[in-house]
Amino acid sequence: MEKTNQIYKRVILFMFLVLSSSYVHADTGDEAPRIILFFGRFHPLLLHLPIGALVVAFFIDILGRFQNNYPATTVRNILGFSAFFSIITSVLGYFLSLEGGYQEETLDLHFYTGILTALLTTVLFLLSRKENFKASKTFLPLFVLSLVSISVAGHFGSVLTHGDNFLTEYAVPAKKERTIEVVDSLRMYNDVIVKILDKKCVQCHNTTKRKGDLSLVSKMDILSGGESGEVLLAGNAHKSLLYEQLLLPITDEDHMPPEGKEQLTKDEIKLIEKWIEEGLDFDNYVTNAQNDTVIKLLNNYLVFNKVNISKASRSNINEVREAGFRVLELVPGKAELNVKLLEQLPTNNTIAKLTALKEQIVELDLDDIEITDQMTGVLKKLKNLRSLRLNSSKITDKSLKNLKSLKNLEVLNVYNTAISNIGLEELLKEIQPRQIYSWKTRVDRETANRLASEYEVKIQNDIQEGFVEISRLEGPIITPANTLFVDSINLNIESKLKNIELRYTLNGEEPDSTSQLFKDQLVLNNSKTLKIAAFKKGWLPSETATVEYVKIKHSVPSFTIVDKPDVRYPNAGELFDLEEGGLSFKDSQWTGFLGFDINTTIDLGVEKTVDNISINCLENVANYIFFPKALEVYASNDKNGTFKKLGAVKISRKGQGGGGPELKKVTLKIPSTSARYFKIIVKNFKVLPKWHPGAGTAAWMFVDEIYLW
Repeated sequence: MEKTNQIYKRVILFMFLVLSSSYVHADTGDEAPRIILFFGRFHPLLLHLPIGALVVAFFIDILGRFQNNYPATTVRNILGFSAFFSIITSVLGYFLSLEGGYQEETLDLHFYTGILTALLTTVLFLLSRKENFKASKTFLPLFVLSLVSISVAGHFGSVLTHGDNFLTEYAVPAKKERTIEVVDSLRMYNDVIVKILDKKCVQCHNTTKRKGDLSLVSKMDILSGGESGEVLLAGNAHKSLLYEQLLLPITDEDHMPPEGKEQLTKDEIKLIEKWIEEGLDFDNYVTNAQNDTVIKLLNNYLVFNKVNISKASRSNINEVREAGFRVLELVPGKAELNVKLLEQLPTNNTIAKLTALKEQIVELDLDDIEITDQMTGVLKKLKNLRSLRLNSSKITDKSLKNLKSLKNLEVLNVYNTAISNIGLEELLKEIQPRQIYSWKTRVDRETANRLASEYEVKIQNDIQEGFVEISRLEGPIITPANTLFVDSINLNIESKLKNIELRYTLNGEEPDSTSQLFKDQLVLNNSKTLKIAAFKKGWLPSETATVEYVKIKHSVPSFTIVDKPDVRYPNAGELFDLEEGGLSFKDSQWTGFLGFDINTTIDLGVEKTVDNISINCLENVANYIFFPKALEVYASNDKNGTFKKLGAVKISRKGQGGGGPELKKVTLKIPSTSARYFKIIVKNFKVLPKWHPGAGTAAWMFVDEIYLW
């Protein structure tokens, strides 16, 4: 027994010496050695041991007090176990704190209550070494106090790890969200960016846990940046540290969020990029949301009133579509609809078809349509309408009278119409949309300002800064996005504006106002380079869109590959599926090779003639992704025989890649060759160059397609 006591005393004395020496080190302010930080990471692993042991010991103690056979030895041993690991956990917790990034006051409370727990548990253990310790007047109170201490320490630990309200978050009713039923009512920061940051970033970047000395919980914190300085540069996402770290490969130690944490989706990253590029607006509503893709992403952040709107029948939706409207679900699977008229010269009967969806229409776009006052009578039936666009139409104040019953209307766009001061004021006496666009109307600036103040609405009545009467047209939209086809490809080309002429060439020349006019559809049966631009009187032509379409000569029935892609981008079959990737390396169409070449042998099954071999590749220098160095092609009719080299091409790249991700199509024209087997080698950059921040480490190579034509 005496020998056991001596062992216990020596162990406890040793642990307290370790704890004391660690605390002395804290006062020096020196940077902690890496071995200390390494051991600190074991704090979360071990901290549950003394907690569980102490609770079990207390349970056994209380149970034993009501029984005649009090288990003194069991209680003593468990307390010894708990005391030992309490001290170990305190030491490791201190080591972990040396990493920094924690709110000092909360960290101190957690640290000192942890030490108090270790002291109390040790005292309990020493008391338990005495005979009949359960009868001591101090033992049980100290036991209760130790449980209180460990609970308080655990609470502050959760605050450090998960934020201030981790324990109490669900103890109170959820805060009711502001109803936001149209995109124009979203505040980009408060309603979109905050939700993304709260879900994916704030756990490690809050007021109590500031990893990298960075908090993302408020405007002031975000603009203050962290230990590396500013993390956001207004107007330039790709020069913003926070955005750059989102795009790094997940294995990179600077990638955020760290591997193992929930990652931001491609859509969330795109919205953060838009917010940064548009100037880090922390206060205003969404702007420049005319792009259908952006609108679709923002729709996910709408918050609807709990109004019971039944879903429209398929027949009613088809009826409205057949009348010339585009009908889309505002949020997939929900009843609310976005409706846009595509027919430029509608009739009264065309507009009347909207009544088939009178409950479901939440957003209605009649932009740049020949709408008359008589036609707008049907709008009064759309009782759930939130957003209405009537700009560049023939409406007058008579149409505004038809809108007075739309109590839910939030956004009204009537610019470039004949409405007047009187009509707008009469409308505002009945309903008050949050936002009204009325520039280029008979509403003067003085009246607009007065009405805005009187009815507490926002009225945009001036031409926005930077607007010019003669502007450059936006480029045409070409679908489908794929440029590879087997038999033929049907191209649909459209513009966002009405009365646009789309003119194109297929011979490599730049299109002008006399080039071939695109009508309904363009069908390509052979490989061609399409150049197309938009033209309209009074406007500057759009930039020319150039797209190279390739007719695939032979599909690839089977292949072998020497080095498989990285396990994070594992499907080598993507190299031959004719599905092209986008600008994001996270696109599922890309295959990634870290430091390795692509060395693949294609088996065409029988001898076939090939004239060209092409690859599509990606470069994103910020994410350690470089274009390949070269493409080499060999052919043979015997898989195990000698392969004849058909040619090679070096792949050029320029600069240090500061302009964001780039795509490149590389083609090697070979002498017309008839063979069954083609060996294709795509050379990896191998090692990052000296000027790159990751110099000396392996380079990524991303290829989405290898095709023969």
